[in-house]
Amino acid sequence: MEKEQDVIVAKRAGFCPGVKSAIDKVLELAAGQKPVYTIGPLIHNKQVTDMLSAKHITSIDFPHQATDKSGVLVIRAHGITPQFQQEIESCGMEVVDATCPLVKHAQNIIDKFARQGYHTVIVGDGEHAEVIGLMGYTQGRGTVVSGPEEAKKLPHFDKVNVVSQTTQKESVFYQTAEEIKKHADMCQISNTICQPTKDRQKETIEFAQNADLVIVVGGKHSANTARLAVLCRELSSAVQHVETEKELDETQILKAKKIFITAGASTPEWVIDRVAERVKQLRASTHP
Repeated sequence: MEKEQDVIVAKRAGFCPGVKSAIDKVLELAAGQKPVYTIGPLIHNKQVTDMLSAKHITSIDFPHQATDKSGVLVIRAHGITPQFQQEIESCGMEVVDATCPLVKHAQNIIDKFARQGYHTVIVGDGEHAEVIGLMGYTQGRGTVVSGPEEAKKLPHFDKVNVVSQTTQKESVFYQTAEEIKKHADMCQISNTICQPTKDRQKETIEFAQNADLVIVVGGKHSANTARLAVLCRELSSAVQHVETEKELDETQILKAKKIFITAGASTPEWVIDRVAERVKQLRASTHP
């Protein structure tokens, strides 16, 4: 935990282990002689995708879009459906699977219960890459709900397995699971929220509620960063969600007595450092 001028930078801010591993893998591959292609953006952060693009790491949607078939295809941290994985692995190119191990764990749980005839309900964002991948393991018996209100509209199930997008807010998952219980004879609750997300949420709750201003750093299209910002708005009266230090509201920063800075799992350390440094520079002139 870094604290200076009543500015606290979260210890849990930034890359989670799954994202760091995926980034490290593609950078290591890029240092070789073969071109590197990722199936979709590796993570949802513009600064990182720009950095990867500058190193000639290309994001494509399908294997046939790779212009050099001697290159390497990388499956991103969010994971993909087993059907798509089979297609990729049979395309003739070298394939490296950078799926986060905790996403793999969720895939395996879904697969296990789906094979036993369970319907799967995923608590998450149906359009998110991770959830699309998870749905591929449901044996065609899967539904996505965003929260308890959508869960109220579910039909009755004989057997249902309730799982979560790995970056879901834990309280939303449990509230939704309680509603789904009312719709099933047998209900298996599988909390697949990853530990780094739980730790980040716990730390955020501890520090955001005592801050006059919370700054959340990360991509505007990052699901986990957006959820983090929502959580912070429940705890603090003033929250800024910024991608870089250029978006900071300087007036709020100068007014606040205590500031808490956190970041999503796809936010690189150098971006967090720039935001924190800018905040401290601004406050140094008025908080000697």
